[in-house]
Amino acid sequence: MTGIRYLASLWIVVITLNGFVFCGEVSFVERLEGESVLVPCHMEPRGSLRPFGLYLRRSWLRPTEVFFKYTHNDAFVNESFKDRVTVSGDPSDHAVNVTISQLRAADTDRYICEFMVERVGSVDEKIQGSTETFLHVTAGEPPFSHSISLSLLQTIR
Repeated sequence: MTGIRYLASLWIVVITLNGFVFCGEVSFVERLEGESVLVPCHMEPRGSLRPFGLYLRRSWLRPTEVFFKYTHNDAFVNESFKDRVTVSGDPSDHAVNVTISQLRAADTDRYICEFMVERVGSVDEKIQGSTETFLHVTAGEPPFSHSISLSLLQTIR
């Protein structure tokens, strides 16, 4: 049964990322309800451009903004994440760490970071961070706590 749960989780990632263009690091994170997860947000510096803000967004099952943080200010957090999100770092430094605590199964989703950069005389630009996190929150034992037979994985081909 554990092998089937593992394969189901693996297929969720494959299906989720299929059709999406993303050139960066994708991490698959499995957590139990009640635990915490660290979501790193990083943007490669581009010349003199310094981000003035950062969005963390859910982008698949329940697309929504988790929060928006202006440089040197507190984050504006979505009501469903109130008192569960901690932000360390500042967008102007091109890196922010976000901790989501007291995880719920409903938090399962694909999370992306978007840095906001000012464009004088134009619309501000959203630059996707170089990392993306697929979070899977389960109510029971995570499937990755057990090993899986490689012969099961070979059937995916």
